[in-house]
Amino acid sequence: MRTARRQVVLFCFCYVLAFDGITESVVAQQTNRPENHLEILSKQAQEAMEAKDWPAAKDSLEKLAELAPNASEVQANLGLVYYSQNQVSEAAKAFERALKLNPKMARAEMMLGLCYAELGRHRQAVPILAPAFRRPPDRQIGRLLGLDLQRAYAGLHQYEKAVAVAEELLHRYPNDPEILFQSSRLNADRAYELMSQLMQGSPDSVWVHYARAEVHESSQRHDLAIVEYKKVLEMEPGMPGIHFRIGRAILQTSKETNATDAALHEFEQELATSPENSDAEYEIGEIFRQRSQLEAAIYHFSKAVRYHPNFAQARIGLASTLMTRGEMREALPHLLEAVRIEPQNEVAHFRLASLYKSLGDTANQQKQMAFFQRLHSAAAPDGLRLPGASVTQQRIDP
Repeated sequence: MRTARRQVVLFCFCYVLAFDGITESVVAQQTNRPENHLEILSKQAQEAMEAKDWPAAKDSLEKLAELAPNASEVQANLGLVYYSQNQVSEAAKAFERALKLNPKMARAEMMLGLCYAELGRHRQAVPILAPAFRRPPDRQIGRLLGLDLQRAYAGLHQYEKAVAVAEELLHRYPNDPEILFQSSRLNADRAYELMSQLMQGSPDSVWVHYARAEVHESSQRHDLAIVEYKKVLEMEPGMPGIHFRIGRAILQTSKETNATDAALHEFEQELATSPENSDAEYEIGEIFRQRSQLEAAIYHFSKAVRYHPNFAQARIGLASTLMTRGEMREALPHLLEAVRIEPQNEVAHFRLASLYKSLGDTANQQKQMAFFQRLHSAAAPDGLRLPGASVTQQRIDP
């Protein structure tokens, strides 16, 4: 990761800190050396940098820096070479020397900010990176500045500012994988810090039991999650969402009839507390659909859709139940809405293809089946899917 980052940084900055005028500045400081000797060293350094032969460039630039310690261009390029060799602290010193000699070297200042961030010198990095990130010289450099500025703010525990930078990066580079990763990690790190604070400050509170339950649930330890959720209900009997979560955890442990009955009871208890909980209505509808109690399934799926019109899973469940009853035209608008809401939902496309086949619409059947096949072939292996779906997912029935 560091190597790739350095390659990007060097690509952006290598030719910006150009050699124009280096020889002249060196000659101006040296009267007891042959001019052609200085020109040779300068040319060797330039050619080595252009070829990305960093050891050779380092050798030539260090000699030039010794001959002319007050040549700002030499110091700046020496900083780049040190950076390429992972000598970040030495790079920072070289950029500092260059800027002391010539404070107007904007690119050298940006490089110094990147070095400070990488070295954990966040208080020094922010004043350089923040204004540069607002008006970067180009898109690629702006990306690098933003990532290190986000890191610096997080290192200073200034999370609001770090999140603001992350949001701006996501706006500028919405599909960049590193930015997506760093943004998610920032939120995860902040969540961990707040959770630790909660655990230390209120170890016996209802929210600690709630947090523990969610941790167990995310780790697939559903039996332990149920224990913690029940402790939440002992402390706060009317807390919304808890009966629903217990019901979901029960379904994750077993699909046997007695387990399904227990989950159904929890979902009904949830509705007694939160009458418009569309997730609970959906789960009840799915249980009845699996039991072929179609009227009851349609009743609860319909309520879920009424409370939450963009609930794609509920629309697929409702359409599937209607199709089982032969009510194809009634099912059609729900599947069309489902694929509009979730265009990447392969089950919705498969069911829609089946529905068009029943209606004799061959063209649309083939179109939807092509969608399904493309999505299905591109789907991640089961081991790579994110765990912990909030509701039971609709599947393609065998």
